[in-house]
Amino acid sequence: MQVRRSEDRRLRLVLAQPTGWITGGDVSPRRPTSRRDTLPDALEVRDGLPESVERGENLVLLLDGPDGEGVLVTGAVAGRVPQSREIPDLMDRAAVGAAVFLRERNRTEKRQRLPDQLIGYFEELNAADTEPDVLRSLATHALRIVGAYTSVALARETERGLLRAPMPVEPCACRTRLCIAWDDRFAQPGLLMAEDARPGGTCPTAAGLFGDPHTVMVAHVPVGESAVLVLAERRDERIFEPEDWDVLRALALQAEMSLRRIRLLEEVRTLSLTDPLTGLGNRRHMELMLAQAWAAAGRGESLAVLALDLDGFKQINDARGHHAGDELLCAVAQALRSEARAADIVVRCGGDEFLAILPGGTADGAQLLAERVRRRLDGQVGITAGVAVFTPETADPEALIREADRRLCDIKARRRTLAA
Repeated sequence: MQVRRSEDRRLRLVLAQPTGWITGGDVSPRRPTSRRDTLPDALEVRDGLPESVERGENLVLLLDGPDGEGVLVTGAVAGRVPQSREIPDLMDRAAVGAAVFLRERNRTEKRQRLPDQLIGYFEELNAADTEPDVLRSLATHALRIVGAYTSVALARETERGLLRAPMPVEPCACRTRLCIAWDDRFAQPGLLMAEDARPGGTCPTAAGLFGDPHTVMVAHVPVGESAVLVLAERRDERIFEPEDWDVLRALALQAEMSLRRIRLLEEVRTLSLTDPLTGLGNRRHMELMLAQAWAAAGRGESLAVLALDLDGFKQINDARGHHAGDELLCAVAQALRSEARAADIVVRCGGDEFLAILPGGTADGAQLLAERVRRRLDGQVGITAGVAVFTPETADPEALIREADRRLCDIKARRRTLAA
């Protein structure tokens, strides 16, 4: 008995000699002399079988039949191996036939699994809240459905001309992420071979995709203009079938739609939390941020609030028009953005009222911020500032804001009294 591994490394053939054949319903111990319907009655398989079959390898039995023909047996399926002048060796012919059979069987199994796999993929995309979640889901399900050695979805950074892998969900010792330069080839589905990524090849920017020395090919599919799905394969004999490309394009299209959904929701959220005139946060944004700062203050961190009001803003509007008033509000917003710390939250509460939340800040720090804003405005408009700081006796965040407003009003009242 002979054992041979075909060019497809997943396929190993075992050639066996039947000891008897069923011919026309009768059992005969001799070898049949015609190619009429014949089936093996018993097999002489005593030695020569491989001791183990590697993972993913298919063991196929080849029965040596009459007139140089044979019968392939795999599982419950049998198939005839006819004669051929082009391929005289029976084992070689059987290897070709078995490879075609296994490929078709794999296609059938993939088609049967596909509906359930797509449902699971769509459910995961619908539950995704961030763009990295979508990209990780795409890579995971593409690997599971189409198959390859490994996969990754790279986000495109258009301004920098890069493709970068998303951050891992779990923290790991390795802080590096796959990052390669963009190439126009990635704008269309295609296949890259290892030689293409070498210096002097057609796509040397893809060298990072072949970091594993055993990778022989990489399939890539664009995800709109936002990302690129990459599948790396180690097997020389791997063929990405047309239906594989169809599935990959369908997966990428669904991921693109999910990315658009997330971005749209983020835009809506940003608009709902942003003052359209100045670009600062609005009162809703202030409430959310102040709640976080309040929680930190309850754990012992300091917290200060600065309330600002423009002096004589109504008179400016009446004398110079609303357009001039809008420009002045934008100038104050820009001055606050420029002078505030990165951790500070600056919002427009409405009209000519602004508020700065200073996590870790103090009363002196808030007063200094107000003074820096005055200097930056350089006399365009006067401002009045009221400051309040968190104490254990402060009832709630709104009480802190009311205290800052009260002090601002007291300053304005004293100023009017002095002017009178």
